[in-house]
Amino acid sequence: MTTMPVPKGFVVTSGFGPRWGRTHWGTDFGLAGGSGGQPIYAVRDGLITRAGSASGFGQWITLDVDAQHGGGLYVYGHIIPEVTVGQRVIEGQRIGHINPDSSTNGGVAPHLHFEHHRYVWSQPGPDRLDPMQNVLAGAKWVGDSTKEEPMTTIFGVDVSEHQDGMSLAAAKAQGMDFAILRLCDGTYRDRTFRSHLADAESAGLLVSTYWYLRAPSEGSTIAQQVDVIDQQMGGRRDLGVWIDVESVSGSRKLLTGADVWAAKRELEKRGYHVPGIYSGAWYWEQMPGGEPSMDGLGYLWVSSYGRNRTGVPRDLYQGDGGDGHAGWSYPLGNRKPDLLQYGSNAHVAGRIVDINAFRGTREQIAAIFNGDTQPQEELTVSEADRIIKHITDYISGFVGPIGSDTKDVRQQLTGGRDAGDYRGWPQLGKDSQGRNLTVVDAIAALRVELAEFRAEFDKHVEEN
Repeated sequence: MTTMPVPKGFVVTSGFGPRWGRTHWGTDFGLAGGSGGQPIYAVRDGLITRAGSASGFGQWITLDVDAQHGGGLYVYGHIIPEVTVGQRVIEGQRIGHINPDSSTNGGVAPHLHFEHHRYVWSQPGPDRLDPMQNVLAGAKWVGDSTKEEPMTTIFGVDVSEHQDGMSLAAAKAQGMDFAILRLCDGTYRDRTFRSHLADAESAGLLVSTYWYLRAPSEGSTIAQQVDVIDQQMGGRRDLGVWIDVESVSGSRKLLTGADVWAAKRELEKRGYHVPGIYSGAWYWEQMPGGEPSMDGLGYLWVSSYGRNRTGVPRDLYQGDGGDGHAGWSYPLGNRKPDLLQYGSNAHVAGRIVDINAFRGTREQIAAIFNGDTQPQEELTVSEADRIIKHITDYISGFVGPIGSDTKDVRQQLTGGRDAGDYRGWPQLGKDSQGRNLTVVDAIAALRVELAEFRAEFDKHVEEN
């Protein structure tokens, strides 16, 4: 579904297309009697990528819509933001209000200027689309009482050797659409992976896999664990590998955000697709070093059991609220679940098994499993910022006084305390005093260049 970006009663005051001898690259919405201070809304679920000052707009917001909700980037101009960069929003959520100050838009009466960009922020041209034709046709107004079509929800199981002998063909016959199969627990190979895989594929289930990631402090490196995945896969690279993040010792959480990123990098280096992360609030929010961001880690598969009763999958789901299940609205690391494991006591094919729901179609979850949900896009400023954050988060994992090898790495990266012979890297260039830059120095310089690029970028925003 799609929600109009303004309240009911607003009209188009200036459409997309030719205007005053030029092209108007968006649609303006206004309200008889004045629209200053009126709220604006998220048209679909997505991520706020810009919020603040922008040349020609006074202030703006850009909303990067999730692929499963249609994709694209939406621009809200001449407004005052009520959200921040990096914040996830849902369709119909209030995200700001129209700026009542006419001086911010050339003296024209306060209004919302709304743009639809095909993929990412684009210069004026073919990748800027008419919002009224491409997204807002048939959109509902906030507060409309018209009945919506029920959301499609499909179900699936995740299994390991604890379900040895379970018929996944029977699970398919009982309404399951997908199966996620355990590859290994650390370096322990799941002995039923191959048989479960053959059974699931012959039954026509959508298939993905998961790896129960063990912290390196438990005795095996991430590379050694992925060696086992290689053995289990036998050369296949068409099956996605979810990273299961819940390794504990007693009540102590062992994995860090740096471990999770290292696992993702190792899988991708070897050619595997990583759909995303599996975890629960009990773990993700209490990870050493604080709750990590989900930015860049893919989709989120969350365990949230509610009453965790025993019974038939659909009955259990409806009994805990169905598509209104509380787990869907609870975010981990700034992302709400894309896949919900809502119980561990479902009766499927004569066995007790973990049960999962996906609010979408079989084709949509197949795209998540297979890695073809995101179009190839150019690197935007916000994406570059996220990449830098991931690098700096990784570096920060080495900064504490936790052993001589770590200190050695820290010194090479930063040229810091007791640097000794580590005087930076010639490959990264030199500072103003002719000294080689360290990795941290180079990242800092890159951030400055990105900030300058952002400022120049904002200068060239089309005045509307």
